[in-house]
Amino acid sequence: MTEEYIYEREQELLDYFRNNQVDPEDRSKTSTETFTASESQTTFWLTNVFVKNVRDTITVGGVTKYKGSDYTVTYGEGKNKTKVVLSTGASLGDAVVIIYDFGKSMIEREFSRTDVLLPRIVMMFLTGSEEFVGLGDAMEDATGSYFNASYRFEIRDKYANRARVIASQLFNWARKLRRQNLFRVNIARAYDLENFDYDREKEAYVWQFSLDIQWDLLMS
Repeated sequence: MTEEYIYEREQELLDYFRNNQVDPEDRSKTSTETFTASESQTTFWLTNVFVKNVRDTITVGGVTKYKGSDYTVTYGEGKNKTKVVLSTGASLGDAVVIIYDFGKSMIEREFSRTDVLLPRIVMMFLTGSEEFVGLGDAMEDATGSYFNASYRFEIRDKYANRARVIASQLFNWARKLRRQNLFRVNIARAYDLENFDYDREKEAYVWQFSLDIQWDLLMS
């Protein structure tokens, strides 16, 4: 069993929003790569650099595989390449189809530069805590625990109505997270959607909301 880390589950969460929220500025590019697997091959390197998000599902021999359970993604920093690793090796000749976006993204973790093209969305980690598995829980037979995390999302845009639309769409994607059956999410609760109107310091219309989430986290 592979040991899992909080930052890996957080990257999956970031990917989920990047894969579903449409960027009105269309600042990234999409690529589809098809690999022909060797016997028991598990690792596949993507051609492009600056990969921002691999889709939440890929196909192996025509069968849909899910991120977080069937495969993991290690993103390359800078000009290093990104790799996709299957939890179970492919069969000889299987077509492995991977769709991903590369370049720039509307959604980032934490704030960095202030001169980034608007609209922009920032996912900020607030708090995290471990919750131990109880008698009769689904993870009782596994080595692991639950991890509870809280995030704050901030949406900035130069147009008031577009900021409202993006905030509403992103809030709905947060509400749908648990129902997507991805990443072993047990709880996902979006709340406190707020409109801060125009912020002169940030030179943007600002919206925020919070997200509480609970993951399974396995240990080796």
